[in-house]
Amino acid sequence: MEKIKFKFVYKVIFILIAVSIVSCTKLEEKIFDEEMGTSLIDDPANAPGLVNPAYASLRNLNEFWGTWGLQEATTDEAMFPTRGTDWYDNGIWQQDHLHTWSADHGHVGGAWNVILQGISRANTGIYYLSEFPSTTEIDGYIIELRFLKAYYIYLCNDFYGQTPYREWTETDYSTLPEVLNREDATQWLITELTEIIPLMKTKAQIPYGRATKAAAQTLLAKVYLNQEVYIGTAAWNDVITQCNAVIDCGDYTIASDYWSQFQYDDPNTEEAIFTFIRNDNYDLGGGGVWINFTLHYHQTFGNYTSLWNGGCITKTFWESWDNTDDEDVRKRDERIRPTTGLNQGFLVGQQYSVDSVALETRDGAPLIFVSDVNLANASEAEGIRCIKYAPNPQTTRQFDAGNDFYAFRISDVYLMRAEAELRSGTGDPLADVNAIRSNRNATPLAAITLDDIYNERGYELFWEGKRRQDMIRFGHFTDAYSEKPVTPDYVCIFPIPQSALDVNSNLVQNPGY
Repeated sequence: MEKIKFKFVYKVIFILIAVSIVSCTKLEEKIFDEEMGTSLIDDPANAPGLVNPAYASLRNLNEFWGTWGLQEATTDEAMFPTRGTDWYDNGIWQQDHLHTWSADHGHVGGAWNVILQGISRANTGIYYLSEFPSTTEIDGYIIELRFLKAYYIYLCNDFYGQTPYREWTETDYSTLPEVLNREDATQWLITELTEIIPLMKTKAQIPYGRATKAAAQTLLAKVYLNQEVYIGTAAWNDVITQCNAVIDCGDYTIASDYWSQFQYDDPNTEEAIFTFIRNDNYDLGGGGVWINFTLHYHQTFGNYTSLWNGGCITKTFWESWDNTDDEDVRKRDERIRPTTGLNQGFLVGQQYSVDSVALETRDGAPLIFVSDVNLANASEAEGIRCIKYAPNPQTTRQFDAGNDFYAFRISDVYLMRAEAELRSGTGDPLADVNAIRSNRNATPLAAITLDDIYNERGYELFWEGKRRQDMIRFGHFTDAYSEKPVTPDYVCIFPIPQSALDVNSNLVQNPGY
């Protein structure tokens, strides 16, 4: 598979600072001199270097302490309990679970910075590429950046309900950017995506990992799917139209082997519509600590020598599974056990080393993972752990995993269509759900309800960064579960970080905060 070449990424960072739309964004990349940067923006042959930074920001979206964490650790799919003196971190993980975050919450602010950095990098690339003579290649890169800008704006709108916005042509950075409210941002996304979809390339026309026409159609379907949450009016038929386009194009197929998609070595990508590219042969930074945060200290294997015994699923989520249907392959897979001592999926019960030795806690008790878990005072073995992406035991970067992360895959599209069909009373939603279940060795459903679709999304997409949005749309985000009490509706939108309010007077704090 041909992956994006990032050889120019670090050469344009000085540009990002010069044209950034958020002064509070922290840029950690090395800053090169202005002469090198000028050479880059004067030579059309360097066009990929103006595209890559916006793609590179995607890798920061799936950090467990940032955007991914806000999508999962605020829900019933994941929690980070305090274990003795570990994982308290001034209460930030408990605040995630209990929905008691504030404008100074570190995860809320960190996600904001990453998202706004992505928008800024996309704008920067569009601006400088537009200075080059128009060619098929240059115009194609600009369309990709327009998609990436839309993707970041979609996240900002979903999380915060307010989006600082500049046109790429705006170069007077002494003025504050305007702020799009949820209705304006939603309409902007619909208009922008509708315009660029006919201009985008298909899977066969563009290298793996780059934005395709189907990626833009899926993103537009996501906007329509959540439109009722965003602006109060449903758009189910529009969801179906976009999902049909993706499914009917024939480029993507429901994987017959679920776990083949999540291997580190040549994963099966027949479902992959849009991915965040990673490669642990290089220090790419961001988004790579998938194994360390969940496994117990003693579950070492290969070059994974530093494990932190943190995140787990909640008892509520575990009990949502039909645990009489033991044939559903999504719960557990054994293919990585010979090299790791672990199964993929949910780690339940006695745990073993790679040499099949029964492991113990640091106190010498059997290391038996159980579903019961106390948020404020969990023992070492409380909480069922989860391994979604298979690790590379021989990696030289145990904190920088090489697994590509799926933003969109075709099973999600089938489930979106099923939901929209059921809510609108059209189509055959049962067939879409059973098309997935039949490939997961799960018992087919005889009838379908919204609760069935909600649960199926959890079974299929757990720990893929979808749960918060799903819980809000199905009306469960503010419910009581696993020690979390009923929470007020305003928490369905995060607060605007105080650091952002301090530098942009056009922003106003969201209600309730």
